[in-house]
Amino acid sequence: MQILTKVSGKSKDYLPLLDMINQGVQVKSDSVEKHLANEKLVTFLEQDIEHTGLEKILFHYKQNKEKKIPFLPVDKLISEDEIDDIMQVLKEVLNSGRFTSGPYIPRFEKALAEYLGKKYVIATSSGTDALMISLISAGVHPGDEVILPANSFAATENAVLAIGAVPVYADIDPDTYCLAPSEIEKHITDKTVCILPVHLYGKQADMEAISAIAKQHGLKIIEDGCQAIGSSGLGAFGDGLVLSFNPYKNLGVCGKAGAIATNDEALAEKCMEISYHGFEVGKKNVKRSDYGFNSKIDNLQAAIGLERMKYLSLQNFKRFYLAKRYIDQLQTLEDEGTIKLPKLTDDHVWHLFPIRVIKGDRDELAEQLLELGIETDVYYPILSHQHQTNLVSQKYKQTTLPHTEKAAQQLLHLPLYPGMPLQDQEKVIEGVHHVIKSSFQ
Repeated sequence: MQILTKVSGKSKDYLPLLDMINQGVQVKSDSVEKHLANEKLVTFLEQDIEHTGLEKILFHYKQNKEKKIPFLPVDKLISEDEIDDIMQVLKEVLNSGRFTSGPYIPRFEKALAEYLGKKYVIATSSGTDALMISLISAGVHPGDEVILPANSFAATENAVLAIGAVPVYADIDPDTYCLAPSEIEKHITDKTVCILPVHLYGKQADMEAISAIAKQHGLKIIEDGCQAIGSSGLGAFGDGLVLSFNPYKNLGVCGKAGAIATNDEALAEKCMEISYHGFEVGKKNVKRSDYGFNSKIDNLQAAIGLERMKYLSLQNFKRFYLAKRYIDQLQTLEDEGTIKLPKLTDDHVWHLFPIRVIKGDRDELAEQLLELGIETDVYYPILSHQHQTNLVSQKYKQTTLPHTEKAAQQLLHLPLYPGMPLQDQEKVIEGVHHVIKSSFQ
């Protein structure tokens, strides 16, 4: 068993932290790194876990009395404790009258920078805006090519298209569902300027290998980390890291917001300019860039982000715990070759939990689970190069991505969110076993 002397609160610590707790090893609160995201994790570790029970403390939610188990119930995105904290800061902002610009923005940016280990953070009005701004600031111009995966949310490709650049889709690693380094090299041309890997479902792409390719060819890297905040080492290899604080993300606000994180001073300054009408940093209404957007985060959302950030490490630990329970209790089905489970790696924060249906039909499994009252979901069922649009029909009709396309036909996402009652998860696990054994074997 690995004994942690210092707890970062990020993904690499979750398994050893759980082992220590299960073995009755006391995790002292002063061993936890001091930053805002760890505040509620410290509160959790200070409780009498051995006598009260880990699960009773982590998942003290009322049992779901409804027959249906929702995939992601919107009324459970924010806990009651969080609502109380948010209401206090909302009142403060409302009384101040500073809804757009205001003091919470730099405080939120500073807290994020400290947490991510970055010199600069520019908070924006959405993750999509953050992607556009970071690509422009990294020197991507109209007509330049950007290599990215085709199995992401549309915002990734839209950001490339919106600035006049050309998306070039590369295949994925069939084990991680992230951009495969070996496939990137096949698509590099004299027009390639940037690589845009997506850390899908909370799992990081192979950034060490991608970084080596980028350096070899003189390319920029903008990491789409919108689903992966809290993953250890996130943003370590890219020129810029993009985050989203959509309410459904691991760290979400009560609306839309995003951020760009970087250690590059010139990139950061350009992002600041582009994010607010092209104005020169530190000067009022004086343009330095030719153009810019109205894309700064609101003071109101920044205040909410600060309050919710206190819960981030604890919420991610809960996600890890639920993911581990899924993996442990569905392992026999993988051993039989019916499904493929994600690996419990130390760079994963479990934004989503995908299973891959190897034997049988994915849609049939989803339908039968729904008949049992269990909602599942298929994320990104139509890949970027398969949409029925004029652009796709003109430019990407001949694009084939075998691993991406096969995964899209087989992946199914099970319910997983920090406020999920364990009884609900048990029913999901039982339902998957029941359907597969009765219909797929």
